[in-house]
Amino acid sequence: MQTAQKLMVSIPFPSKWGISASIAGRPIIWGVLIISSITGNNKVSGTINFRGTPIQINGYWEENTKQISFDSPYASFFGNLTIFDDPSIRIRHFV
Repeated sequence: MQTAQKLMVSIPFPSKWGISASIAGRPIIWGVLIISSITGNNKVSGTINFRGTPIQINGYWEENTKQISFDSPYASFFGNLTIFDDPSIRIRHFV
């Protein structure tokens, strides 16, 4: 029987993230990614919502590079997750 290892990951879960891009230097939020769980220190599950309907996703989190990749029934995604604070409105953004 294997012993379970508990390893710390820096990505918070459950958490809500904006899927964003820039057009002409202006940030645009394209959708919302909700990370429900991270198991085995790298398997991600949750939902992504672009137009009001949550779509189940499964993917992987790479702690060293801070990159996430996941598949939905419609597309595959790959990118970096970034956290930044906005002290003027006292909000932490997950992008």
